[in-house]
Parts: sequence; C-alpha cells; structure tokens
Amino acid sequence: MQLVILGVDCSSKQSSVCIMRDGKIIYTAVQNTNTTHSRNFLPMIQGALTVCGLQPADVNVYASTVGPGSFTGLRIGIATIKGMASANNAACIGVSSLKALAACCESDSVVVPVFDARRRQVYGAVIDGETVICDDFCRDVSHLKQFIENTEKDVIFVGDGKQLCYNEYSGLENVKPCGIEMPCIAQGACILAMKEYETAGAKTHFELSPSYLRLSQAERELKEKTEANKQ
Repeated sequence: MQLVILGVDCSSKQSSVCIMRDGKIIYTAVQNTNTTHSRNFLPMIQGALTVCGLQPADVNVYASTVGPGSFTGLRIGIATIKGMASANNAACIGVSSLKALAACCESDSVVVPVFDARRRQVYGAVIDGETVICDDFCRDVSHLKQFIENTEKDVIFVGDGKQLCYNEYSGLENVKPCGIEMPCIAQGACILAMKEYETAGAKTHFELSPSYLRLSQAERELKEKTEANKQ
C-alpha cells in the first residue's frame, strides 16, 4: 500500500502545496501573489490532486504547518486540512512552519529560519542538521547575537525575515549569504510529517491546533490600553 502525504502551508504571504508518495516528492506548487489565502488555497489543493491523478480519499496523511506565522493564514490552512482529514478518515499531522522551512534547505551551515513578525521582531528557530539548537521563538531581531558570536559554524538565514537578520548581523564573519528566498514550505511539511508518521504513528484532526507564540495585534493593543488605564 502506497503512502500518500498532502502537505500545505499558509504561514506567510506565500501559499504552498506538496504531494509526497512513498517518500518521493511528486508535486509542488507555490503562489506568492497579492490575493488572499482564502482565494488561492483550495484551488491549489484541487490542482495538485488532479495533476497527480488522486482523490482526497487517496491521501493517507494530511499535513499542515501550525505556526508560528500569519494568524489568518494558519487558521485557513489548519481548518482546511482538519476538514479534509475528518471527511476522509485520514491521519492528520501538524508541524512547525519554521522547521518545515528549514527542512527545505540542504546546508552544512547552521540554518536560522525566520519570519518577519513586525516591530523589529522575528519568529525564528536555530537548526543544525537534525539538531534543534533553539526551538521556535518570537523575539527582537537582536536575540541571536550571543549565539552567532559564539558558534564556530557558519550561519545562514532563510525566510521572509532574513533581510532583517542580515542587516543586523552582516558584520559577523560567520554569517554567510543565502541565495534561497522562500522555498516550498509545504515540501518541508511533507518531509517532517513522514518522519513523525514513521516514528510516532498517526494522529487525528482533533489534535491539530495553531501555535501562535504571541498575542494577536488586537489582543496586544487591548492589553496595552488596559495597562495604560491602570496607571
């Protein structure tokens, strides 16, 4: 019996879909336009299945990035995958969007996947091969300075927040350029989901939930207003 994994990602401005069959990537699609995920996403999934000659019921594992990243994008991606997995009684696996991004990068350097979280903050992680040195975080872009200064290995940044990091750390000798802009993060989701499925087994759609790492803008503004009124 073949193992078919459908991976998706909506954690940034980019939407991506990937299909893996028996450990081999057979389809990827990336869309980075000004249109919304809600408009692009389902047609992308339908197109992927059609090109590969598959039906939703042929998918054994539905995989989605669960964050961090765009709150709205994550909700769209997760809700879609939960619905499809539930309707087809299939396994459902959620993976870190940052680790999925890093999984797309083959490099001997330490890979730092980063998303722009605004206000000089980034969502990030630090990964060296199969080793997670620093798990998902949301911090000021300067947060990594001590680590980068003390590590002996070269460091590269990837993701839509990488320019913020290169602007911050370009003076450090071990910070190297990275030609990768935004790879197909859904491909990384498939890679990680396959590993988890093989080691930990199947999960259900009930276990899939977002990992935001911080409050939404509306929640932050309400908190700031409440604290200001207390003074």
